[in-house]
Amino acid sequence: MEKKDTERLQEAWKAKGSPPCKHPRKVKETFQGRATGDVVCTTCGAEFWRS
Repeated sequence: MEKKDTERLQEAWKAKGSPPCKHPRKVKETFQGRATGDVVCTTCGAEFWRS
């Protein structure tokens, strides 16, 4: 998922009142086609460092 899409998802989630999320699906985040080293929840946009 591109960084700009992550940011849009985060804004939309905040607009919903930031309800709890169990982060059911995480994907690798990219910026201009390159990996950022993070994974992102496809539901709320939360970012996590890959371990």
